[in-house]
Amino acid sequence: MMFFISSFLILWLAAGFAVGMKQLYVDQLFDKDVIERLEKEADVHGRVDRFIKHRVLYIAAVTLSGFIAVYREVKTIPQRRKIRKIEKNIMKLNKAKKRRMKRR
Repeated sequence: MMFFISSFLILWLAAGFAVGMKQLYVDQLFDKDVIERLEKEADVHGRVDRFIKHRVLYIAAVTLSGFIAVYREVKTIPQRRKIRKIEKNIMKLNKAKKRRMKRR
């Protein structure tokens, strides 16, 4: 019985740690633009500032959340796809606008 509990705990923490590392380094969660935006919002919420400046605290919190973080990541995949489509459309519009400006 102890083996199964310890295995589940190790899987729980490994899943959370993997998601935290992915968000931090692959998704660039703490990018400069994001940090500036969060610092503006941090004035309203005093405790958010700790998570902004200390990446280790963020990874620890996500690690402890385990499969909840994995569920949240999987759930946000369709939203990210929509955002990418919108960004591509905006880039196309900007390119077309630049071409029109060069023609004039």
